[in-house]
Amino acid sequence: MRINKRLVSAAAAMAAVTLLASCASSEPEPGDGNGNGEALASAEVLLPIPAGLAFTPLIVAQEEGFFADAGLDVTYSVADGSGYLSQQIVAGNVEFALMGAADAVVSFNKRDDVRVLFCNQVNNVYRIVARADTGVVDMAGLEGLALGYTEPGGGESQLVSAALAEAGLVENENITLVPVGAAGPQSLVALQDDTVQAYSSSFPDIAALAAEGIEWVDITPAKYSNVPGACMVTTEEVLNTEEGMAKAIALATGWVEGQYFSIENPDEAFDIVCSTLEAACENATAAEALYVEAMNLITPPDGQRPGELRLSSWQTVVEILSSSDTVDAGLDVNPLISGANVEAVVSAAYAGR
Repeated sequence: MRINKRLVSAAAAMAAVTLLASCASSEPEPGDGNGNGEALASAEVLLPIPAGLAFTPLIVAQEEGFFADAGLDVTYSVADGSGYLSQQIVAGNVEFALMGAADAVVSFNKRDDVRVLFCNQVNNVYRIVARADTGVVDMAGLEGLALGYTEPGGGESQLVSAALAEAGLVENENITLVPVGAAGPQSLVALQDDTVQAYSSSFPDIAALAAEGIEWVDITPAKYSNVPGACMVTTEEVLNTEEGMAKAIALATGWVEGQYFSIENPDEAFDIVCSTLEAACENATAAEALYVEAMNLITPPDGQRPGELRLSSWQTVVEILSSSDTVDAGLDVNPLISGANVEAVVSAAYAGR
């Protein structure tokens, strides 16, 4: 099925959130080998949400044999959000977890041997948007207005705090923040009856509300747009073992290959996910729209390789977190994404790229 890159369908966006939740939560059956008669090592990855179109590279890497070619059998299970994954990594209960960049930094702040290997999305999954009919075109334009968000402590809350501070806006002084929930009747009514004039959440929520007739202007500050999305996190404790390093290299190599394949062959990658996880594509129009948005987050800007880590982006994450005193503004995140072990994994994953 050919993907329409300009598709902005009402039915499509409204089903986006449901699709993420309904995509297959079951794990694939472990393989017997890599095709050469060699037994595969096993690695489990904890995901923050069920696997589906948002994690196309993972599904592609499994189905196209990229993990197996690297000598690894990858299974996955779904945890209760990135915050829970952070706790498990810090406690040393898991070897590999895909979590939001902010949670990765918080984990590193608590355990200094936490390391990030690559990111599934190199662009921010959270946005701040204003209703088009308000005439607001930037954060400063929200002065005197109300901004809706999902809930206190929601994934977008750190972004909102940092963006407001940068624009000189202060809650309960010159802007009002209103928890209106994720995409659904409550948030829709709040926007339609002018209770709020702007909204912040993840991209599926924003797309879903657009499907209901809300026209948006994206006012997310440019520097926050390049904050990474979900990234693969492990620890030096894992990487310092021969077995752990081998798994990390194979996991990164297969996943990155899946990213390149998906970006270069978007239609084929879409079909692979749909044939593997049929629930993800029951509503074909919705699936196509969600897929286009998901691939926009995976596709890197010019000069950056898929999944590649950039220090400047991680420093922006620290800036966002420090605006709410979650971490110190001077936290050095360079060790989080570098070091001999991380560099060895990255070198192997991008060999020849």
